[in-house]
Amino acid sequence: MKESSRREPTYLSSSLRLLYYIKNNKMKKLLLIFLVCLSACAGKESLIEGQLPDASYDNEFVYLVPFKGASKKTVDSTLIRESRFLFKIKPEKQNRVYIIRVKPALRLLLQDILIIPEQGTVFVNMDKNSSSSGTPLNLTLQQWKERKLVLDTTYYSLRRRYKQTTDEAEKNQLQTELDSIIKENRAYMDSLAKKNKDNPVGQLIKSLQPEK
Repeated sequence: MKESSRREPTYLSSSLRLLYYIKNNKMKKLLLIFLVCLSACAGKESLIEGQLPDASYDNEFVYLVPFKGASKKTVDSTLIRESRFLFKIKPEKQNRVYIIRVKPALRLLLQDILIIPEQGTVFVNMDKNSSSSGTPLNLTLQQWKERKLVLDTTYYSLRRRYKQTTDEAEKNQLQTELDSIIKENRAYMDSLAKKNKDNPVGQLIKSLQPEK
């Protein structure tokens, strides 16, 4: 049989050998506890991985701005490199609504987007129509954004027609359609807020609704 590669010093007395054994096992336990804690902390981290259309935006800053209570102290920023950016969000800053945006001169090309850091990785694609994915709350936000875009586009198209026409019958028909869209959107927003009443999505939607 092969001898153990780790041997206790032969010069130690029985008592000292016992202390030596206890000390080494204590160190192993402390190391194990440290590794477990490190792993747990890493598992709770939230990452925001961003992608931009091309390298022309390299060396520009991307800002992570709290939806409420934004200040110099609470706004974070990171540099774009190789058409990408990354934020690492600690647990105490998670489950809040943030806006990801660039400097004003670029906002016509790179649309602001609402995101909620939560455990896992949030993927953000910044473009003229920015989007997010990767975690449950951000998928819900993205679905709301897409539905809102459709309803808003339809509403403003009908609104323009309403203003342009002089035919009263057509005006009445268009007004009926406009009222229907408003009613549909209100019902959807109420339902979404109710389903998400215990998370930041519900709180956000509720804050955006007019008082009844």
